[in-house]
Amino acid sequence: MNIPKINSLRFFQVTNNDTNNVSYPNTNFGLKMQEPIKADTLSFKATAKMLQSRSQGGVSLIVAKSISKAAEPMQKKAETFLNELLGDLVATELNPKNPIYKICGRVKTPKSIVEKSATRQYNCKAEVLDFMTDLNGTKIVMRDGSKKVVEKVLSRFIKPIEKGEIELQEIENKRPKITKDFKKNEREKYDYTSSDFLENLQRVQEEKWESLNLKEPRRVRLDLNDLTEINYPAVHFLFKFPGEPRPFELMLVTKDVNDLKELDDKLFKILNNKDIDKKYSPLVDVVKPLMESGNKPYLEKFNQYRGDAFIFQREKAPNTFFTSEDAPSYFLPLSYNLPPVYDLNNLNRIMLECEKTAKKKK
Repeated sequence: MNIPKINSLRFFQVTNNDTNNVSYPNTNFGLKMQEPIKADTLSFKATAKMLQSRSQGGVSLIVAKSISKAAEPMQKKAETFLNELLGDLVATELNPKNPIYKICGRVKTPKSIVEKSATRQYNCKAEVLDFMTDLNGTKIVMRDGSKKVVEKVLSRFIKPIEKGEIELQEIENKRPKITKDFKKNEREKYDYTSSDFLENLQRVQEEKWESLNLKEPRRVRLDLNDLTEINYPAVHFLFKFPGEPRPFELMLVTKDVNDLKELDDKLFKILNNKDIDKKYSPLVDVVKPLMESGNKPYLEKFNQYRGDAFIFQREKAPNTFFTSEDAPSYFLPLSYNLPPVYDLNNLNRIMLECEKTAKKKK
């Protein structure tokens, strides 16, 4: 693969007329996606997680490796639980219309632990184990992300909660930032469940705790309106097994959103000075110039495009389950005044080629 490195984007001239002849897609909900910026204004803020220095605070790589190793038993336990609870709902050749596309997970890598501990100022192993709640991550990727279907899947957690087999500690309903000024009855347009359903899950867990006559009352942290700058829609949960010292994270998204998130996670790392596997060097070569001095207007356009693309993915109809290797997802085409190389479909091809090349070398 021959991907030329772009050393500068300064040859582009931003004017107020550079988007006059471009059309922008409407969403299925009657919303018009954001037009490209016509001035140098800040609309996407990733600085809160920007890694400024790997040498200030945080744990060492050696310590991070021991933490990641220590988290492995919990990962196996969490994934086993989810597969036993939901395995019959996963799509297969015999049942291709089942609602879940896949159940997956990961232990946070040592390098990611080092970076996050630095940004959060966790300076020892004990602090990381106590406060870094995403050491163990699991994910339910839905083939069908309609509310009725998702609520049927999540209802499977009610009995284990009532039996005390698992504890629900936190719910974050991730909503696109574009819903910020919506009326109350319109805020759920991109949600995977109703607010009533999530409040019921909260109530089931709190009633279980009340039945145990605990010395101190406990509450499930519930955020029904957790706005995401990049319009990423999902539901995040924290669950904990009784007797275990730490919780594990569970995310629920559709396959379409997850496909874009796989790429966007790489873009986020590049644009926020995070460590990224060397196999993605061709992708870094293309994206990194957006961070150069003088290219802020183009970075702003690119970030708006990323946000529009997540809305585009969420609105797609349920995916058909493929038993063979899937074709690459088709993302929102580039409609901003940026080089064609920044089309997300092109960046996704670069990412997949990087992974294919690395796999051949093993």
